Amino acid sequence: MKDQTQVFVRNSNLELFRILLMLMIIAHHYVVNSGLTDVWSANDETGNSLFLALFGWSGKTGINCFILITGYFMCQKSFSWKKLFKLLFEIQFYATTIYLIFLMNGRPFSWGELKDMVLWIPLGIGHGFVGSFIVLYLLIPFINKLVRVLSQREFRHLLILLIGVYSVIGTFIPFGFYEYIGWYVVVYLIGSYIRLYGISLLRNRSRVVLLMLGSLLVVYLSIISVFFLVKMTGKELHIGTLYYFVSDSNKILALLTSVSLFLFFKEMKLPYCAWINRVATATFGVLLIHGNSNAMREWLWGDVLKNVKYFTPPYYLWIHAFLSVIAVYVVCVMIDLLRIKYIEQPLFRWMERRKLKIETLVGRMM
Repeated sequence: MKDQTQVFVRNSNLELFRILLMLMIIAHHYVVNSGLTDVWSANDETGNSLFLALFGWSGKTGINCFILITGYFMCQKSFSWKKLFKLLFEIQFYATTIYLIFLMNGRPFSWGELKDMVLWIPLGIGHGFVGSFIVLYLLIPFINKLVRVLSQREFRHLLILLIGVYSVIGTFIPFGFYEYIGWYVVVYLIGSYIRLYGISLLRNRSRVVLLMLGSLLVVYLSIISVFFLVKMTGKELHIGTLYYFVSDSNKILALLTSVSLFLFFKEMKLPYCAWINRVATATFGVLLIHGNSNAMREWLWGDVLKNVKYFTPPYYLWIHAFLSVIAVYVVCVMIDLLRIKYIEQPLFRWMERRKLKIETLVGRMM
């Protein structure tokens, strides 16, 4: 009898995309979590300030892309409690381990930091990516049920309504709003729609490339324009003003750039590559490690990499920035691959054996 078992193999093109997205997010954190935004307004180093502005813009766009990938694949999959438990275990493992490492190395005890460690997931719901993504994952069975019953026309009208409310109004109405979980559901639905129906206007590869290049060009032009406008007026260069059109994931340019990047990499003709797929398995771990807490941010960007020191000559900021982002990614990948091999895999093999024994025992009793 022929074995009908199918082994799911991840697309290396989208796995390469996930690697690139995490590098984009680390670059964003290099700028916004290191104290550099506190010195670029007070300093006359226009070249370095502009470099940082263009280097660190893509964090929110990267988040959109990760959720697009989730919607694209999960809309036709069943909910997995095992996958959810793996996510929860990984999150709490890093929250607890990193907290204890800092505590044992002399960081003063704080009840607030202890609370943040213990309640890292629930405290992040509606306030950050990790907690909000867990809620999105729990909502997937219900979202998928909605996706299955909607006609293509109804689905398209729903997306027009949601994008109009969250993105158009959220971009162009003063004091526009942003809500994590609601927006994540919208992006998940966009990814699902692309998987099920595609986008008729963007079935042509050349159109996708033009859209991607055009959206990236507009992003850079918007940042450069705001940068020099603020410089001319002599006002402080606030990050929210500088990145206005990409400052939140729901902004028009952040959404447009995310979709175009996703479509570009989805259609990329890249053969299976084992090392790309292997490295990409640690992507979520990279985020959990380097963006773990205020203690981690202060230590990584301040004490170890000393970002602010490299802002002024004679140091070459751009070299430091690129090398720092790559180094952070490589080190975090190595840590997470070790965690997967020596902690996660043995733990879940043990749990599978225990589950099998319990099921066997129950079967005998029945």
